[in-house]
Amino acid sequence: MKFKSIYLMSLVAICLPMAAHAQTPPPTVTFGAVATMPSLKDASKKDTFVVTLGDAQVKTQLELTCSAGYTTLLIVRSDKACAVAGNGSIVNPSNQQLLPRTQYAGGYVVKSDGYTDGSTLSINYLAVGKVGPSTSPFAGSMSLKPEVTSTGAAALRDVVLKQIDAGSTELIDQRVDTVDLSRLYIPSAGLPSDEGCTWSGNMVFAYQTESWFLNLTVNCAGKDYVFKGNMPWTDSPAVANQTQYDLTLTLPSAESMGDDALFATGDANSDLFATVDGITAQITMKESNHVTIDVDGVPTETPSQVDASGTFTGTNVPLEVVRSLATLFGLLSSNLFGA
Repeated sequence: MKFKSIYLMSLVAICLPMAAHAQTPPPTVTFGAVATMPSLKDASKKDTFVVTLGDAQVKTQLELTCSAGYTTLLIVRSDKACAVAGNGSIVNPSNQQLLPRTQYAGGYVVKSDGYTDGSTLSINYLAVGKVGPSTSPFAGSMSLKPEVTSTGAAALRDVVLKQIDAGSTELIDQRVDTVDLSRLYIPSAGLPSDEGCTWSGNMVFAYQTESWFLNLTVNCAGKDYVFKGNMPWTDSPAVANQTQYDLTLTLPSAESMGDDALFATGDANSDLFATVDGITAQITMKESNHVTIDVDGVPTETPSQVDASGTFTGTNVPLEVVRSLATLFGLLSSNLFGA
């Protein structure tokens, strides 16, 4: 019996260090989007974006149907409008069964000045177990590619263009697209522990470098997270008709402070393998049916069909934050994958 006790104690001693070194896998959210955009050639037709999101707790599909904004006869203005539908299920941790939980409803309209009211979107929650049905509206607003750039986006734009200029006398291309978020509340994906997240900040796409630069603040469950970083759009290596977004968003640290965090990488892929607190993602985009359109007076070739897929990964960031960012990207499909 004594020998047996010594053997068991030794076994426990060996297993304890192994358990101590075991690490919880980082929170990840898979992302998919199929974008079909006939409005690039015919403004009277509607674009569709089918977005799928998935993680260990929630599976969601969103469907956006968007009409293009345009002006006819230089007078009559038609605002861009996107109807949003979809549903989601929560994952039963005991048996992995999918339980229908959320229904997305409503939509949003982009006014001529870019203002977009978020409160016209909502989520209906179906009863599951002891939790009854309820409804939660989105809140806050966005400004999507406005004709007059907001103060916040203009400041970020100036920082980006100054960095790109880097002492040269003249930029080749000073065109930018901007997205502003003003306390945009994205409700819970269906779990009572998920209280939803509120996003503020700016995103600027610089045509000169074909990169998004992001300066975002999000509040989830009463805690603020400040993210800065970039998302270059590049050709996928050795793959025809495929491009990719490589997102790097970092939290403040001693190594990365201020506006320098916006330009943390010189290589599109290197930061995917760096260990930093924040969120990274790679989204590959298979492109087809290219058309040439006018973007701010410049002929620009762009795909009218995009099949995107990728994964968002958080480091020392809760799953709810990663999931909310992936949902935000889904709602911005027209801006991220369209023109």
